[in-house]
Amino acid sequence: MKTIVISNRKGGSAKTTTAVNLATELAKNHSVLLIDFDTQGHASIGVGSAPVEEGGAHSIFLGHTLSENFIPTVLNNLTLAPAHAFFDVYEHSSLRGVLKNRFQKEMIADFFDYCIIDTAPTFDAVLKNSLEVADVVVIPFVPHHLGVIAVGQMVRAVYQISTQMNAEIKHVGMLPVMYNPHIEEHKASILKVQSSFGKAKLFKPIGTDIKLSQQFESGEPIVLMEKRTKGMKDYKDFCTELLLRIE
Repeated sequence: MKTIVISNRKGGSAKTTTAVNLATELAKNHSVLLIDFDTQGHASIGVGSAPVEEGGAHSIFLGHTLSENFIPTVLNNLTLAPAHAFFDVYEHSSLRGVLKNRFQKEMIADFFDYCIIDTAPTFDAVLKNSLEVADVVVIPFVPHHLGVIAVGQMVRAVYQISTQMNAEIKHVGMLPVMYNPHIEEHKASILKVQSSFGKAKLFKPIGTDIKLSQQFESGEPIVLMEKRTKGMKDYKDFCTELLLRIE
C-alpha cells in the first residue's frame, strides 16, 4: 500500500478537492482508503458522506481502531474514514505514532492499494501522524506570493518530521491549483517554486473550473461526472502523472 498525504499549512489551497478527486480516480482501478483528518469534514462530504460527531478517523487517538470507523462511499472500491467534527488535538499531551501503530496492528496495507490522507491546515500531532506513515506528500498551492511562502514552510515541515520520526517519505511534489495562464503572477510564482525545488517536483497545474467547487454540493467528485470539464481533465492528468512518478 502506498500512502499519499495531501497537505499544506495554508488554508484555501484545494487540499480537499485534490484528495477527493485523487482518491476517487484511483478507486476506479484500485482499492483505496480515504482518511479525513480535517475536522471540517469536507473530504467526507466530497464523497457523499459527512463528518461524524462520535467516532470517525480521529477516534484512533482516543483508543479506538481505525477500521471500526470505515464507511462506504460513492464508489465500491473507495472506503472512507470520516472526520470527527469536534476532535480537539490540544486536549491530548502525546499522540506520537498512533496512526502508524493502527496501520500495523490492523494490517491496513493488506486491504488497500492506496491510502489518501486529507489533512487540516495546521502543524500539529495529527499532521505529524500522517507524515509518519507517508510514502508520498503532495502540496497543493495557489500560485501567488503567500502560496509560494506556504510551499517553502510545508517542505521544511515535511523534512523536519521525516528526520525526527524516521519517516520514509520517498516523494514530495507541488501541485499548482486554481491556475490561470493569463495571470502573470501565477506564471511567476510557479517559476519561483520550480527554481527553489526543481522542475521534477512540480506537477502540471490544475486550472480554474467552477465545477470543482460545485462538486461538494452534489457529493460527487468531478472525476465521476458525466459531462467532461477542464477540472475533470486536469485531475485525471494529475493522477496519471502521480502514478508515473511513484510506481
